[in-house]
Amino acid sequence: MATHGDAPGLVQQVDPDAPSLFRIYDYLLGGGHNFAADRAVADKITTLVPGYDVFVRESRTFVRRAVLHMLTAGIEQFLDLGAGMFSAHPVHHLAQAERPDVRVVYVDRDPIAIAGLGLIVHADDPSTGVIEADLRHVDEVLDHAVTTRLLDLTRPVGVVAGSVLHCLPGAEDPAAALARYHERLAPGSLLAASHADGIVLGLESAAAVEDCLARAGITLVHRSRRQFADLLGPWQPHPDGVAPIGLWRPDGLTLPVRECLWGNAVLADRRSEPAERA
Repeated sequence: MATHGDAPGLVQQVDPDAPSLFRIYDYLLGGGHNFAADRAVADKITTLVPGYDVFVRESRTFVRRAVLHMLTAGIEQFLDLGAGMFSAHPVHHLAQAERPDVRVVYVDRDPIAIAGLGLIVHADDPSTGVIEADLRHVDEVLDHAVTTRLLDLTRPVGVVAGSVLHCLPGAEDPAAALARYHERLAPGSLLAASHADGIVLGLESAAAVEDCLARAGITLVHRSRRQFADLLGPWQPHPDGVAPIGLWRPDGLTLPVRECLWGNAVLADRRSEPAERA
């Protein structure tokens, strides 16, 4: 596993003793972009809620399935919000393996995530870029020089928001951010999002996870399926709607394990307004 001293390219001003949710997830996925503090919190969570690592893996697998579905729908450019730095299934690897001309922009506000993404995305890469920004600052993200260089916002964009909206409490108004992306992006754009569900996990277990993370300075807000759906605002879910992660267009017919039901997922459209169709 990575340490502050043996992870090349990581910015030196980052405190290795301050855990990060994306690095906790990376550790639970078997990745190497994490510190001892991240691993300690992850181990506490899996002690409190055995199987939480399975939920994290299934949440990341949803991103893979969603990206492949968006490619099938004709999406040729992606915006990965709260991208983190995942060893498993980075979006540009998934998409460009199917279509080498696909363009991807990663967005994250964690400096280690940005530095880590820089290890797999070259600065002069003509098809992939990285932005250090808060996903809530929609105009900053969409008007950034990297975005305008790589993405054509007059054409549909695939927006990926995997396991990031539950990092935003209601006071930070994630619904308003999603509505603004809907307003700015072209008709035909798609949103793939996932979110932890405290009802299915169990209120006591959800509270234990939230408290463990809060003690480490990390915010995570579990939302029910209905509450998650309410965040989508003008985005129109596909016919399968908001579904448990393990039941969202699964790869096979095998029934999912219970941990696959601890979160919800959705693929939603940015449809044309009536005036645009007239």
